[in-house]
Amino acid sequence: MSKKPRPSINDQLAQIAAKAPPPSNVATLPRETVLTLLRDDVKPDNVADRQPVARAEAEVGPDGYKRRVRFEKPHASVYAHPKVFKALREIAAAQDCKPHDLYLEGLRLVLRLHGRDFDALNRGD
Repeated sequence: MSKKPRPSINDQLAQIAAKAPPPSNVATLPRETVLTLLRDDVKPDNVADRQPVARAEAEVGPDGYKRRVRFEKPHASVYAHPKVFKALREIAAAQDCKPHDLYLEGLRLVLRLHGRDFDALNRGD
């Protein structure tokens, strides 16, 4: 008779996580709420070097632990042939910038073509 195989470390961690109560020291807020909180915390003298800061009421929970506010960032994927991305990397290297800068330049051109302002939209205006 052979022994039963031991569960893997991933299985053991999954069992522990399933038994544990949900963490009470993590607060997940919608992006709009976080942006509102950030706008309220901006002082006129530090507008240029603004850092994401959570409001004081979300800092300490009832158990005395600090709460972490998770900032949700928008995400979009671009699908194209690998040769397209290679060409963009070559152009970016020639212009001494990152491919991301070229993506933003392309977005600006498309939005300008349709009568929109990229920078205003990006600021949330």
